[in-house]
Amino acid sequence: HAGGADQVREKTGCVIEGPHEDDEFWLDSIVESWSRLGVTDCRDVRPDRYLKDGDTLTLGDQEFQVFHTPGHTPGHVVIFNKELRLAFVGDVLFQGSIGRTDFPRSNHQDLLDSITQKLWPLGNDVGFISGHGPESQGKIGTFGQERQTNQFVADARLKNA
Repeated sequence: HAGGADQVREKTGCVIEGPHEDDEFWLDSIVESWSRLGVTDCRDVRPDRYLKDGDTLTLGDQEFQVFHTPGHTPGHVVIFNKELRLAFVGDVLFQGSIGRTDFPRSNHQDLLDSITQKLWPLGNDVGFISGHGPESQGKIGTFGQERQTNQFVADARLKNA
C-alpha cells in the first residue's frame, strides 16, 4: 500500500509516518514485490517516523491514538479517534472477517489477540473503517456488531474455543 508514498512526499513535502518498524522489511521490498506484477513506477520508502503503540497523531484539530496491532503483518497499526469513536483498522478486521495471516511474519494468534485485547476494550460503539470492504458503500460496522456476529472473533466463538 505504500508504493507511491515516496513520490507523494517528493511532490508535496509531506511527512511520511508509519508503519511500526516491524514492517520495515515490507517497505524494503516494495519495488521487488510490484515488479513481479509488471509495475515499475513505485519505490521502496523510509518513513520520517515509525509509529509505535501509544503514539499520537494530529490532523487539523483531531487527535488520533496509535495502537500496534500485529498479526496481519508484524508492524500493523490501528489509528483511533476517541472523540469521533472511529478506528481506521486497515486489514486487521473486516465486517464478518479478519485479516489474512499467510504473509511472511504474519501470525494468526497475534491477530486474534490484537483484535480482542487492543480493539474490543475501546468500546462496542466504536465504528471502524477497514482497508477495503462494505464501508466503501457507506456501511460502517461497529466493534460491538463484530463481537456478536464475526465468525472469527465473536465473543461466543472465542469463549467456546
